[in-house]
Amino acid sequence: MDWLIDPWTSGIMRRAFAEAILMGAVAGGLGCFVLQRGLAFLGESVAHTLIFGVVIAFLLGGPILLGAAGAAALTVALSSALASDRRFSVDVSMGVLLPTFFGLGVTLIALTDGYRTKLEDTLFGAILEVTDVDLALAGAVALLVALTLACAGKELVLATFDRPMARAMGYRLGLLDLLLFALVTLAAVVALRAVGNVLLTAMLLGPALSARLLTRTFWSMAATAAGLGAFAGVVGLYWSWSSNVGGGAAIVLVVAALFAVIASAHALSSAVRPRTPAPVAGGGAGR
Repeated sequence: MDWLIDPWTSGIMRRAFAEAILMGAVAGGLGCFVLQRGLAFLGESVAHTLIFGVVIAFLLGGPILLGAAGAAALTVALSSALASDRRFSVDVSMGVLLPTFFGLGVTLIALTDGYRTKLEDTLFGAILEVTDVDLALAGAVALLVALTLACAGKELVLATFDRPMARAMGYRLGLLDLLLFALVTLAAVVALRAVGNVLLTAMLLGPALSARLLTRTFWSMAATAAGLGAFAGVVGLYWSWSSNVGGGAAIVLVVAALFAVIASAHALSSAVRPRTPAPVAGGGAGR
């Protein structure tokens, strides 16, 4: 019981647990959209564009998440402007913005001696350094994502699974794509502080992949992925508390372990499940 309770006696760890739960739930739930749309590159792209905002926040002495959120808003606005031209898609706009923002971020890092020591935190996360402001921003992002899915989740699911039908029903797929992109960007803002730039994609795809093996409908998949993401965040922090493993790395490794266990159990279940015999053509009353 001491092992379970001791981490919660520290204010630093309580903030880290709250951040991990919010990050895991938001990234896990939205990761289902990313997985079903085949947009794995989107999460990686967003993570790189946020580097610019993080460096600017460091230079100005502001919260890291606020800088990332500013870069996210700028990215969404520029993507919307580019995607408004039918000759360009969201993927094309990201292909332009990714190298631009990432290049600016790397350049500023090279010109700022003091930031070089913080580069590792940006790449791999620093969840134990979460402040009250960071946590408030993470909570605001989680609430905004939840409200957006409650209001426009049905449309986003339709655009994910049946784009011709969504177009026939009059929905503007470009706007729905940009809305999904904005939500994924917000998830990246929350996850950046917890697991960093390099490990972000694992939090988007890992829980979603595990949930896909456990569920049959999309919304149950999203709920399961959110729960698995939050669970991995808590377990990863317990592991980090009791060892020298970094918080972000521990969380991602727990995500990977969960997928390995669930995938193995699913494969074993499929192997031992009796197969239903195929119906014989022409059988029944005709014989």
